[in-house]
Amino acid sequence: MRVSRAVLALFAVTALAVAAAGASGKQTRSHARAMETEPGPPDKTLGSRSAPIVMEVFSDYSCPVCRSFYLNVVRPMLDDYISNGKVYLIHRDFPLKGVVGHEHSREAAQYVNAAARIGKFAEVDAALYDKWDVWTRNGNVDGVVAGVLPPKDMKRVREMVESGKLDSYIDSDYALGSSKGVRSTPTIYVTANGRTDMVPGNVSYSLLKRYLDEQLPRR
Repeated sequence: MRVSRAVLALFAVTALAVAAAGASGKQTRSHARAMETEPGPPDKTLGSRSAPIVMEVFSDYSCPVCRSFYLNVVRPMLDDYISNGKVYLIHRDFPLKGVVGHEHSREAAQYVNAAARIGKFAEVDAALYDKWDVWTRNGNVDGVVAGVLPPKDMKRVREMVESGKLDSYIDSDYALGSSKGVRSTPTIYVTANGRTDMVPGNVSYSLLKRYLDEQLPRR
């Protein structure tokens, strides 16, 4: 299914604006513990793997545009597309290096990966964006995460962060993004119907909704 020229044209215009702006089911305890020792990357995804649309988002938790994308686009998508199996969202960590205001980006990614390892990605992902103005200012990532996790879970998350054992997955995400040409955040790729499109990070939800609806199988 082809995307309408009008929608793609709107994406192109929005993408130019982004370029100009520059970089800017509950689980049981036993299951959560098993996830800590699973080989492979932590599960930083939302939705069903069998969804007809896959959205891959390279983001930096310190990035204000990433926060806006989460609050204004991902959050409504949770109800409209993700929870009902239409979109599978994959989070990729791309902490920008040497950028003022992004000094705690990698630390935030470390906590997210640790939380994802015990099945708490969604909770910590949301908390970091909801409390963005707090931890990006005072650097207290740990405090924000502790506010949404039970003490036992927080203890395990801290242990994993301090061990540094999950850092390689952040580096792997970053390397993948670099190989795809990611230079700023958020960079978003949508794959559906055998093709992949890059969607601008400051896309409005109404425009993205039109685009996603065109990608869904006709009934």
